[in-house]
Amino acid sequence: MKLKRTKATNIITNVIAPVEKEMLSIKLNSSKFSIMIDESTDVACISTMCVVVRFFDTESKMIVSRFWDLVQVFDVKEPETVDKGATSENLFNKCIQSFENLKVDVKNIVGFGSDGCSTMMGSNNSVSSRLKTTFPGIFIMKCICHSLHLCCSEACKSLPRRIEDFARNVFNFFSHSSKRQSQFIEYQNFFNISVHKLLHPSQTRWLSLFAVVQRILEQWMALHSYFNKKWFSEKLVAAENIYTQLNDPFTKMYFFFLEWVLPKFSTLNQFFQTEQVVLNNLNEKMELVYKELLLSYMKRDYVLQTPIATLNPADQSKFISPSEVYLGVKVLTHTKTPEIVQRPDLLKEFIFRCVDFLKVSCVQINKRYDFSNPLLRLLNVLTPKVAISSTTRIEYPSILCLTQLLPRMVNQDEIQLIDDEWRTLPLVALPENIKQENQPDKFWSLILYLESGQFKELATFALNAFCLPHSNASCKRIFSKINCIKTKSRNRLIVKTVSSTVIASECIKK
Repeated sequence: MKLKRTKATNIITNVIAPVEKEMLSIKLNSSKFSIMIDESTDVACISTMCVVVRFFDTESKMIVSRFWDLVQVFDVKEPETVDKGATSENLFNKCIQSFENLKVDVKNIVGFGSDGCSTMMGSNNSVSSRLKTTFPGIFIMKCICHSLHLCCSEACKSLPRRIEDFARNVFNFFSHSSKRQSQFIEYQNFFNISVHKLLHPSQTRWLSLFAVVQRILEQWMALHSYFNKKWFSEKLVAAENIYTQLNDPFTKMYFFFLEWVLPKFSTLNQFFQTEQVVLNNLNEKMELVYKELLLSYMKRDYVLQTPIATLNPADQSKFISPSEVYLGVKVLTHTKTPEIVQRPDLLKEFIFRCVDFLKVSCVQINKRYDFSNPLLRLLNVLTPKVAISSTTRIEYPSILCLTQLLPRMVNQDEIQLIDDEWRTLPLVALPENIKQENQPDKFWSLILYLESGQFKELATFALNAFCLPHSNASCKRIFSKINCIKTKSRNRLIVKTVSSTVIASECIKK
């Protein structure tokens, strides 16, 4: 079959995409779902809003995130949108309208996730505030990945600017010169170091700095030897500046500190970028990292004996002495070297800046994540191992507290039935394949489709609860896919064609 542009476009936009979207709308009408939205501008300077839905798919028997629509924010056919701009009212109306156009029951919306900008998450006159008014009891969640990125970015301001500049200068020195890269490979081979390229510290990629830090430390000896010769032979200012930094022992100390602290953010961020169900572990993971950071510079008794929601990470009266601050094994080892010991004033400044990094990061985490939210803590009871455990019933004999926090998912006449099934679950001998299942959505789908149908209401409630969003990574992936579809050479693609192409791609992947 041979297709050119016109026929291929019409098949995608008028056949594949409408059919796939109609099938998706049927699924959304029969189940509860959450929406995740994000706004961006493409290569042709067209502002678009991506809408992703998250629901329990009865076909795959899993919680899935599916692309729903790509909406043009400024539409020439609608002159009034040009004047309104990307306001919360415009984004909200276009989002709801995209569902109403296909007759999807918007009453099934139970959750909303987006980044933390004021247009999306502001307390007044935002998309989230309008959703709360229109759909009382809806669950609102700021993207945890975006929040962690902002916490780390804000904390990095506590460190000297020269550290980030050094990483950029090293990359820029090699990035556009094949000759320099070839010369540097000789030094890598001489020191028996892996032949890896230097990485660029991106401004927008979530926590890319850790990979940059790791790569520079890996290549440190080769870099030191290379620039030792380079600045002397060519008398370049750029090479001399890099050489000066490489000979400063405190530069390496800062990189050792970053190598220790950044994985605490990047590992957590990577964990929450998944589309699998992790909402039940969200609170536990956040508390663990938060306390680990606090224990590095605050008194242990205060951190462990004070309720986490009332901890004040900026309370200097609870700080430990500078000599007791923990900044990683490599930093502790490096501080004992003669070149560091002989400069106590710079060492004092180094510790002060690192403590400030830890303090700011904890303050930002406390500001952006609500540790007092009872729902995020209670969702852990729906974890498979916890749900079938008899000991769980000692602490949670009833699931009423959780059903009351999610009023859009249950009817009042169903609560008693769900609670009875919750109390009965540990008493029933479940098949071995169900007991061994660790994925929450797969576990509850197996419970849902038990031949006896004994726990149908409880399983439906649990699966609806796991439809709630935890991050906005799905929208970011869609925009990455759009950037591959709509390139500089194909910048005339209209929004409808791009949206249909993404839907067709999702259909093939499925």
